[in-house]
Amino acid sequence: MEKKQKNPWIIIGVLVFSALVATFNETILNVALRIISEDMHTSMANVQWLITGYMLVTSVMVPVTAFLYQSIPTKKLFLGAMLIILVGTAGCLFAPVFPVLLACRMIQAVGTGMMIPIMMNTVLLVVPKSQIGTAMALCVCGITLGPAFGPTVSGILVQFFYWKSVFVLLLILLLIAIIAGAIVIENVAPLSKPHLDIFSVVLSTAGLAAFLYGVSVVMSNVLIGLICIIVGVIVLAIFVMRQNKLKEPLLNFKPFTNMQFTLGVAMVFIAMLINFSLNAVMPSFLQGAFGVASMASALMLLPGVLLNALSTNISGKILDKHGVKVMLPVGFAVFSIALFTLSRCNEMTSLILIVVLHILIYQGLAFSMSPAQTSALATLTPEMNSHGVAIVNTFMQIAASVGSSLFGGIQSVRQASAMANGAAETSAIAYGFSGTIMAAFVMGVIGIVLAILYARKENTMRVDDMECNNPNGQF
Repeated sequence: MEKKQKNPWIIIGVLVFSALVATFNETILNVALRIISEDMHTSMANVQWLITGYMLVTSVMVPVTAFLYQSIPTKKLFLGAMLIILVGTAGCLFAPVFPVLLACRMIQAVGTGMMIPIMMNTVLLVVPKSQIGTAMALCVCGITLGPAFGPTVSGILVQFFYWKSVFVLLLILLLIAIIAGAIVIENVAPLSKPHLDIFSVVLSTAGLAAFLYGVSVVMSNVLIGLICIIVGVIVLAIFVMRQNKLKEPLLNFKPFTNMQFTLGVAMVFIAMLINFSLNAVMPSFLQGAFGVASMASALMLLPGVLLNALSTNISGKILDKHGVKVMLPVGFAVFSIALFTLSRCNEMTSLILIVVLHILIYQGLAFSMSPAQTSALATLTPEMNSHGVAIVNTFMQIAASVGSSLFGGIQSVRQASAMANGAAETSAIAYGFSGTIMAAFVMGVIGIVLAILYARKENTMRVDDMECNNPNGQF
């Protein structure tokens, strides 16, 4: 008797929920760093590695998962990733000293780095092609809502309970995801059992670690930061050259020969960079310039996040029906204009206006990031899907790390400069924030240019296809 195939949308629902839980873990400690520093008797510089180190490990695991996805049955790989996060979370909950907490945090990051590519690769295999835009929009919701909800939920828990209570909540959510996955997830990926080139793993790990560490310290220690960035770029260049020579590369860079894919990845990078940067700088701006409490600042930003989730799903449906010709340029234009307006704000600006601008920025992101990612991956052949997903997710993780470090550094430098010139603290914080958002606006303008180029190239490709199918010009 033939086994009845499960509804793909049930599988997608479990995968998106699991990815949301995994990415929620990325930011749950952001509001508790100072408390952890005091409780575990360690410096803020050390505690910051709970965030920086997590992002490094997550980035490194993305290309490795491209190999694992073709070597291990889908269900076993999914459960393995979630169990790794579970073990790391339990270790964090009972960690008696900071080194143990940091080590367990890195274990969590291994599972998170695996989970996002597993979700996206599986969705590409199970969803009907006509509904891929809607499905990928749901994936993006899981990836963006998790980090956005992290500070809000953990802020409430930290205010009323001990900071380790965030791990209790995470354990409950993980158990739900594991049970649901064990029931629903199926083995869908064809296994080619590729050879794992260990030297490629070493190169990608060392290169990404050096580059991202350099970015994270370049504003505070320019020399060390630049040296690490240069070393990272050189090692990553060697990694890329090695992949091009291998029969079975760890990460296949052939998708970059497709200009549409390359433009799409660049747009996703810009959108993700701005998304994560806002998560980092907006709360500190509201708290420092306006004196808003930490939990209140998180709640003020919640409408933008929730409306972003709603609009991301709408953008997926529009993509399935009408493509991205208009949507991408408009999406980038909306959040760029809102960013420019926000960059003009200061400590005297109405909080209502700032909340409205935040909502507009996230609306623009909803109609740019998910459509750019989906349309880029849709240009690839099925055998390139896993490598395309690995490339997109690696660049998303790098964007999150680069954006938070770079924009945070701009904010700190401008704030210190203003205070050195005698400005009040609230004015200095607003001045630092203004420069940061102006930098984000410049990135947004670059995104508009890329979106227009993408739309024009897509139109050219469609006309060429029509001419091939209608050589006599009878359309």
